[in-house]
Amino acid sequence: MGSGPAPAGAVGTATDTGDDALLGRADECRRLGALLADAVDGHGGALVLRGAAGVGKTALLQHCAARSTGMRVLHATGAPFEADLPFSALHQLARPLLHRLGDLPAQQADALRTVFAIDGSSRPVNRLAAYVATLSLLTTAAEDTPVLCLVDDAHWIDPASAEALLFTARRLLADRVAVVFAARDAPAFPAPGLPELPLTGLARDDAIRLAMRAGLDRRVAADLAAATAGNPLALTELPATLSEEHRNGWLPLREPLVLVERIETTVLAHARGLPDDTWRALVACAVTEVTTPALLERILVADGLRLGVLDPAVDAGLIRVTDREVTFRHPLTRAAVHSVAGPGRRRAAHLAVAAALTGDDTADRRAWHLAAATTVPDEGVAALLADSAERAQRRGGVVAEARAYERSARLTPDPDVRASRLAAASRAWANAGASRHAITLGEEAIGLTRRADLRCRVKPLLAHLAQQHGDTAGAEAYLADAQAYAQADPLGAARLMSARVNQFWARLDVTGMVPLCARVAELAAADAGATWPKGPIRLAAAQVLAGLPEGVASARALVAACAGHADGSAAELAEVFCWLGDHDTARALLEPEIDRARAADDVFLLAYALPRLAGLEWRTGRLHAAYQAAAEAVRIAEQVALPVLRAEALAALALVEALLGEEPEALAHVEDARRLLPGEFREIEVRLRYATGIAAVVGARWQDAVTELERVRRAQRDGGIAEPGWLPVAAELAEAYAHLSDPQRSARRLRDLAGAGGAAARAAAARVEGLLAGEPDLDEVFAAALARCDPAVVPLERARTLLSYGQRLRRARCRRDARVQLHAALRLFEALGAQGWARRCRTEIDATGRRPPEPGDRTVDRLTGQERLIALHVAEGLTNREIAARVFLSPKTVEYHLGNVYRKLRLRSRPELIRHLSGPPAAG
Repeated sequence: MGSGPAPAGAVGTATDTGDDALLGRADECRRLGALLADAVDGHGGALVLRGAAGVGKTALLQHCAARSTGMRVLHATGAPFEADLPFSALHQLARPLLHRLGDLPAQQADALRTVFAIDGSSRPVNRLAAYVATLSLLTTAAEDTPVLCLVDDAHWIDPASAEALLFTARRLLADRVAVVFAARDAPAFPAPGLPELPLTGLARDDAIRLAMRAGLDRRVAADLAAATAGNPLALTELPATLSEEHRNGWLPLREPLVLVERIETTVLAHARGLPDDTWRALVACAVTEVTTPALLERILVADGLRLGVLDPAVDAGLIRVTDREVTFRHPLTRAAVHSVAGPGRRRAAHLAVAAALTGDDTADRRAWHLAAATTVPDEGVAALLADSAERAQRRGGVVAEARAYERSARLTPDPDVRASRLAAASRAWANAGASRHAITLGEEAIGLTRRADLRCRVKPLLAHLAQQHGDTAGAEAYLADAQAYAQADPLGAARLMSARVNQFWARLDVTGMVPLCARVAELAAADAGATWPKGPIRLAAAQVLAGLPEGVASARALVAACAGHADGSAAELAEVFCWLGDHDTARALLEPEIDRARAADDVFLLAYALPRLAGLEWRTGRLHAAYQAAAEAVRIAEQVALPVLRAEALAALALVEALLGEEPEALAHVEDARRLLPGEFREIEVRLRYATGIAAVVGARWQDAVTELERVRRAQRDGGIAEPGWLPVAAELAEAYAHLSDPQRSARRLRDLAGAGGAAARAAAARVEGLLAGEPDLDEVFAAALARCDPAVVPLERARTLLSYGQRLRRARCRRDARVQLHAALRLFEALGAQGWARRCRTEIDATGRRPPEPGDRTVDRLTGQERLIALHVAEGLTNREIAARVFLSPKTVEYHLGNVYRKLRLRSRPELIRHLSGPPAAG
């Protein structure tokens, strides 16, 4: 039941003359008018109206609707009883546009069909996919007619709808869409990133004028204006509740005049004169979400009543009934009826509503109404709520899923079943970002059951959440008794121990990981029916890191086991092959896993796999592709709100930016990641130091590079990491020491590379040998080094070797020969996008006595991060709609950014951009 200001989907016809603003709200009306005008002109935006109950938020929404000339107006109104129904408010708003689903990309259309339960669609969908689809639906509709979305009582809309609409509102730029939210100060409706317009009471003179319209003389109106702080609803509603003595000023007004209490008093006064059947029907209206007379009549018939019994309530001014809808005079009136009714009448009303909701499409509402009428454990109602939770999970309504499982657990009589449902609620709350509450429910579940499978299911989650909050001791406590479950549930115990491996890795303790991973693999093998490759993969990874020879063979034997698993196993194993320098195998594992994640809208798997893809790409010199993967990982991690995932993605992005020569951006992202990291996450901190060290290497600040990279090397040594390819620090240190004229330390670091696999490691070692060689041997040593640098395999290493060769030749006064190598290096660095090294090449060329080529004015470093990412997606061959889905923008906004790309790079078409960014690296 709502108080919607106009029919959903209506197209406004009134014109804004500029002098017909609401009383006392001229400034607010002008700001809203500008928002609508901008949207019509293709500059979308959003605004949150925020203020106390009765301050005039709904009136301003009605003003917008009346002045929305040529716009399609969509409405949604929040209601407390729909807060547990995922995407219910979004469905209310988007219903007039559902015929446009066919205009969306198939995956997005399927996501909305699923969350709205259209056509029986029931495939699981991630909530982020639904948010992107919401953005696409509104902006696609706006291509024909500008769209105005008005969301009243936003503080009461269900969380899934709130997140989808806020996600959309924050991304409106070049779209003909305006969104206006109206929300109270409390309960909270957080809207970070959106402009807000706070509403307070009317100014004194305007408040007096409004009160006088209700029949008060000026003196009493002035007193009422002061007593109500100019609240418009109070000024229009309270005069009717005043006695004749107060209305005429014979008695002073009693202060304070509390609006909610006075409306409740009015409801009580009217209720005393209402027939009992009318009161029962009125309570049914207050507890249900129906707005149509037809459905309300079915509910009343189920309670032995007819719609006509509401006539006295209509006459009393409590509700309005039209052919299309039944609404209360104001949301506060509904709340007052609900409060005054008492628990017994409310339970009876909920039962009547549940009896009328018999269709499959109303199963969730039926379950919640039955739950509201139930005060003791009842497995039948609990099972209905558990079914509702499963439907919410498939639709991506994670908060609704969590609430349904939790309420189901409270109504479940059997302790083990209750524990299982509490465990499901704990996981859902964790996915919703409410980790503290998730821990509370998980601990309650553990305390209810001795079942090994349940405890092994809950404890890894609790350990993960504890670690996210920096409570490593708490995480260890959850996992300490994993061995106790080995006999009853070996695979469960293996998974529990595998979660403990995360604790060792977080603090970079490979020495402790190896025996634990061995036990995990042993337990996983004990369950003959299990197919869980992650345990053996973790053992192989630990063995490789520790320098144990059996690790490489184990890793190769596990490649086939990853087929068909979309759980991060392939990405984890691919990372091992990156350390080993086997980039072809790493790519063969990673790319299908990422494709599977995209097909399934699995953003958590994407957030895990994309930083590993970025690692593969920078190791092979594909810096633009590395940037693309890392930047997408950051965007996804921001949406799923997991701080460690986001810190990991930022570390990957910072390293790529360092390699590109964008040091300010890299260092900013390093600091962003550090602010996110809980305690004891040494592994990510070491990655951040590595990125900082590489930024110093690119900038030729060799002492700074040594300071940071030696810390990385010591962390690797102290943690038991013997594999030089984890973070390839030895060659970087060897080069830094060579430039610092410390050949002994340089040689020691070169010895660390002995036996290192992969073309990049061999090329780097050969380059440093060239830096250490005597002048008579320069040509021979660098010729051998360049022979190890296939430009198709390790283009960045080849460019760095050419730069080093040119530097040595210049210092040997072979300036002409130096320029040959330096120009070749410059061409290759520019082709790779490595502008930091390109700047060093120009400095070296200038030092040979010749002016270096001017920097190109068509390089991607001229673009913003958003523009660069879109340009790189274009080079990948994606359409604007496909790019929009990747970067969480509308196609129109992608088109807007793409226009900036063309202008800055002086290109005229998409094919030109693809050729510009996709050309082969220049040979050197």
